[in-house]
Amino acid sequence: MTPAAPSGDSKGGVPPLAAGGIPSPSSSPPLPPTPPTPPAPPRRIAVLADIHANLQALTAVLADLDALAAGWGRPPRLVALGDMIGYGGDPGAVLDVVQARGMAAILGNHEKGALDPACRKRCFHIQSREALERTCELLSEADRKYLAGLPGHLVLDGCRFTHGMPPDDPLTYFITRDDDELAAAFADFTERVCFVGHSHVLEGACFSGGRLTRLELGDEALSLEAGGRYILCCGSVGQPRDGDNRAKYVIFDPADTTVAVRRVAYDIKAAADRIVARGLPERYAKRLW
Repeated sequence: MTPAAPSGDSKGGVPPLAAGGIPSPSSSPPLPPTPPTPPAPPRRIAVLADIHANLQALTAVLADLDALAAGWGRPPRLVALGDMIGYGGDPGAVLDVVQARGMAAILGNHEKGALDPACRKRCFHIQSREALERTCELLSEADRKYLAGLPGHLVLDGCRFTHGMPPDDPLTYFITRDDDELAAAFADFTERVCFVGHSHVLEGACFSGGRLTRLELGDEALSLEAGGRYILCCGSVGQPRDGDNRAKYVIFDPADTTVAVRRVAYDIKAAADRIVARGLPERYAKRLW
């Protein structure tokens, strides 16, 4: 007697068979769950300090940054550390670029002086005040409205950004602080790193284990020490004062906690000629060289 074919009744514990005796797809084991997509690495931050209305330098810096960022996969964040205006011949055009590129920007002493005549008189020596008075004449109402909305500091991705010294001082120079004053400044902010401008140099300080160490930002990228906290002065795009007339900016990579300096050549003659043509003191054109 020939045995009966399996009925395919699930109650009998026999899986239903497709043609040829192969289990039907309904009996295949479930697929493993799709693993979660790993989070994207944090975006790099390009920090541009003290552009000082130098459109030629800013244009060259952004071209350099764009060329670098083409290989990064994600565009960087851009931060303008104040003093976007002053000394240079194109304050309005620089502010237009800053806004068009979506830069996060803060108030510098030149913006503060442009908005506040009392500060202009009290906080600037006669030569800088002369240049700032002419800058004010070159600003549009839209420019002034934009400057009036700038904050004194920003906190982005766990970093603080301010023009002079933390927490939000646009007037004090990093380079005038002695070791005790710098050590005390770390009590004024809680973030691991504070990026500052105003001094137009590439220097910094690390506070770790109760000790302060001064440092320079050189050709090699600075690797941040585990457990260390930093105040880093980011040079100047438009008015370098470190003996190198190239435009400077820095790139912070939070993924590997490094800070790298970029030095960019630009058309200094065109920038200098523009200063004179716009009626600003010639001394600021000569200073670019």
